[in-house]
Amino acid sequence: MFVLERTYEISELVRHNMHTHSVFSKCAKKEMTLEAMIRAAERSGIKTLAVTDHSDLGDGIDTAENFCEYKRRLQGIETSVRVLIGAELSAYGVGLCGEPYEIDKMLDFASYSHVHYHLDFWEQPEDRSPRGYAEHELRVLNALFETDRADNIAHPFSPLKMKFFNDEQKAATLSAITDNELGDILEKGERAECSWELHTPTVFTFPDFAYRFFHIGKEAGVHFCVGTDAHELSAVAPEGLAERLEKVLLRL
Repeated sequence: MFVLERTYEISELVRHNMHTHSVFSKCAKKEMTLEAMIRAAERSGIKTLAVTDHSDLGDGIDTAENFCEYKRRLQGIETSVRVLIGAELSAYGVGLCGEPYEIDKMLDFASYSHVHYHLDFWEQPEDRSPRGYAEHELRVLNALFETDRADNIAHPFSPLKMKFFNDEQKAATLSAITDNELGDILEKGERAECSWELHTPTVFTFPDFAYRFFHIGKEAGVHFCVGTDAHELSAVAPEGLAERLEKVLLRL
C-alpha cells in the first residue's frame, strides 16, 4: 500500500523521512527515543516520520510488542508530524520472509530489506559473483512482489552490507543489473503498490547507480521515498540534504 503521494520533487521528498531507527534497534544511539525523534522532525519541518526498527530472525526483538508500545506512547505526544510505526523487515531469500504475514499487515509501514547478506541467516546465491548477487536480489524481489506484504523496499540493491566484497566488487553488483531488468522490477513493485527508497547513504556512495535508478524509476512512474537510515538525531533531517540529493539525482 502506498503511504505517500507520487512526486519527483526532491525538495518535497526530503520532507518525509521513511527510514529511521529508534532505541528499539540495537544499532541506534540512546538519544533516539520516540519523542526526541519527533521533536527533531518538527524542528526541521519534516511532514512524515517512519520509525522502522530492525526485525531480524533471532534478534530478540518483538516487532508486534514494539509496535503496540509506540502506538500507546504516541497517544501522549502532541505533534503535527505524521508518525508511522513500522519496521525494517527481512526478505532474506526467495520466498522467505522474517515475520508472519499478520505482523506485516499490523504495521503502519512495512519496509523490506532484501540485501542484508552480512547476516548469518540470509540466503546466499550459489553464484557468489557480483552478477550472481544481482540475479539473486531480483529473484527475491520478484517473489516478494507476488505477495502484498511490502509497502516499501529499503535501500534497494545497496551493496553497503556486502562486507565480503571490496569496493569495486560492490559497485559491480549494481552495474550487473541491466536497465531493462531494473525497469521491469521497478514496474513490478509499482503494480504491487510498493514504493522504492532513495537511501541516502547508498545514493552518496554509488552516485552513478543512484542517478540511473532514479531516472529509470521516474520514467516507469514509480513511487519514491527518501530514507536516511537515521541512527542518531542529527540524521533525522540532515541540513542541506535536498541540495546534496539534487546534485546526484539531477546532476545540478
